[in-house]
Amino acid sequence: MGRSKNLHQLFMQLLMVTAALLLLTRCGGGDTTSDGIHWQPPANDELPLAFDSSFTTLPSYARAWRMPPGFRGFPERWNERVRKFIDRRISQLEEELSREESIDGASPDARQSTRRLFLQEELDQFRSRRTMGDYLVFLSENELPPDLEWHSGADQPELGDPRAIKGGTLRLALPRSFPNTLRVFGPNSNNSTRRYIYDDLEFPLVRIHPGTGALIPGTADRWAVAPGGKTIYFHIDPSARFSNGDPLTTRDFISSLFLRTSPYSAEPFYADYYMGNIARIAVYGDHTLAVTLPTPKPYAPFYAGSIPSACTRFFAEFGPDFMMRYLWRPVPTTGGYAINPDLLTMGSSLTLSRVKNWWAADRRYTRFSCNVDHIRYSFIAEVSKQRELFRIGELDAISARDADFWYEGLEIPPVHLGYIQRVRFDNEWPRNCFGFHLNCSVAPFNDVNARLGFHHALNVQAVINTLFRGDFKRGGTYFAGFGAFSDSSIRALPYDPRKARAYFAAAGFTEEGADGILHKPDGSRLQIVVSSRVDPSYAAAMSILREDAARCGLDLSIEQMDDTVFYIRVKNKQYTACIFSWGFSPPVPDASQFFLSRYAFDAHGNPLRGTNNITATASPELDRAILAARSATTIEQAIAAQHAVQRCIADTASWVPGWSSGFWRFAQWRWLRWPKTKDTFFCPPLYFDPLDSHLYWIDPRIKLNTLRARAHRESFPELELDIPLPSASRHPHLPQ
Repeated sequence: MGRSKNLHQLFMQLLMVTAALLLLTRCGGGDTTSDGIHWQPPANDELPLAFDSSFTTLPSYARAWRMPPGFRGFPERWNERVRKFIDRRISQLEEELSREESIDGASPDARQSTRRLFLQEELDQFRSRRTMGDYLVFLSENELPPDLEWHSGADQPELGDPRAIKGGTLRLALPRSFPNTLRVFGPNSNNSTRRYIYDDLEFPLVRIHPGTGALIPGTADRWAVAPGGKTIYFHIDPSARFSNGDPLTTRDFISSLFLRTSPYSAEPFYADYYMGNIARIAVYGDHTLAVTLPTPKPYAPFYAGSIPSACTRFFAEFGPDFMMRYLWRPVPTTGGYAINPDLLTMGSSLTLSRVKNWWAADRRYTRFSCNVDHIRYSFIAEVSKQRELFRIGELDAISARDADFWYEGLEIPPVHLGYIQRVRFDNEWPRNCFGFHLNCSVAPFNDVNARLGFHHALNVQAVINTLFRGDFKRGGTYFAGFGAFSDSSIRALPYDPRKARAYFAAAGFTEEGADGILHKPDGSRLQIVVSSRVDPSYAAAMSILREDAARCGLDLSIEQMDDTVFYIRVKNKQYTACIFSWGFSPPVPDASQFFLSRYAFDAHGNPLRGTNNITATASPELDRAILAARSATTIEQAIAAQHAVQRCIADTASWVPGWSSGFWRFAQWRWLRWPKTKDTFFCPPLYFDPLDSHLYWIDPRIKLNTLRARAHRESFPELELDIPLPSASRHPHLPQ
């Protein structure tokens, strides 16, 4: 029996080794025809023709297209799918409007009234979309409107420094595990590594200048906005290429639509994105396309130009086994770097290499960027190991946002001897709305007085002073860091026990127990449990807040839970108060999904589960302000409307501002250099982390001198770089 068991164990071990060897082969250990990282796509003419020869009315450029397997018939299928989606939404909206009117037609309350406004607005949008005809159309170049006013964005300040030196390897560490796929869409693709290896590299059709906020070229060399402000025309730069050398054309944007909405990609987000955010895509040849938005908006070219592209030839083997077949195939990008298969160590590190003959290497705004030859990311979860590798010079830069590391951890000889420099970079980037979200659908926070009392009972400044050495600052507006679109006049309510008790009394908590905690005459105790994900810093902060809250008559405690469980409970509004934040992106904030009353309660007043209005905020004034912001068509209108929205959010008291930083701190070895020109001092402010800019370079002479000095215990002046926020960054240019 024992011999049989041992043989079985040996067999299982051999089986596991064989499986591991097969996996390694698929991950690039075999020849270039494997399914792994070294796989190369077939020639373009091996792909099937996109359209059947019977489509004689198609323009000649489309008839010549070759597309991934399964594309034939897709335009017709997609147009029919969108048509049904629009008809279904119109029917649903008409029913909802009818139901709203029948609830209390004689004297509707304000919430129902504003709900009808939004339903009517959306209904009008979908009815307008139905009149546009097909979502996806192919037209000839001579059908382009003749009177378009094209813009090139060529009048903005140059980026980077002509002194930048090409070459070298930047060595960085990521405090996380190795990604479980290199796919850019599909299951598990939206991981924490994605931004480093794809999102920060990919060029959209147009970009935002990181110094001025104006629109500048991306892969499009010019664009035009049609009358009405909804349709934007883009002309793709004929020199634009993917990192594998394939030219970028309109075909690649249609490929992306096909691939990302296919059931094989198992990515439901993209179908919702295309149908909800784009009303129509018209192709006018290989280098011109028009994208129509459902409504006009400021920065319309930026939003319309955010539709992704996909290198068509790379997806020549797209099919039912896409998720596994493309698991470890590095996706070609349009940016200056791409994953280097020869420098990838599975489970340990990956390297981005500068694209040879990059199409934008000599282009305005990019010619002084992407200077290092390689960026090597090592995946090191243990922070102490990262810091030791940095200290001995095995890493070139490291994050230093943690106060203990910034103040004590960097009190080391390499810093004192001038080999390592500390850098504080003030940025103008949308802040996460980190703070305490209050559930307005449950007691006691269904009373605004209780919410206001809670505001005054939290001594957040004590947390900042104690835990963060006073480096962080108290938030004010829900949408901070959006430049002129943020209302900086909004301030958090201060800690004030007297005001807190007055508001709690107005909410009915008029009695005080022997322990100093307030309660209602019926015995209901003023006790709030704050939910959060597991985080030691949150627990430490709550211990400080709890003591000061008790002086206000509030019993405060915390419950921490697994990230997934916490997120589900927050989305389902199954909490009283929570420490939470959403992440935002430039250029303009959008409060709709977070604060519209239609996402708080249904028509019968029941809390809606699963929406992003996690506070169940239902304010008619805020609804009207959001509607005005969504209707803004100019920058000036949008700024005024956004300020009104943010003031209304503050009036609801459904969010207590927490703490945030207006800076990024890191440490670097002195051979890492940065621009110093009139237009680019160190790094433009519209970056969260300055390393995202790719404007730095490594000076080999300084590196050699530094290493030689370290070997002989020679020193340089100790240097700390403090990069202030330029005042001009708070006044974004108006886009053309």
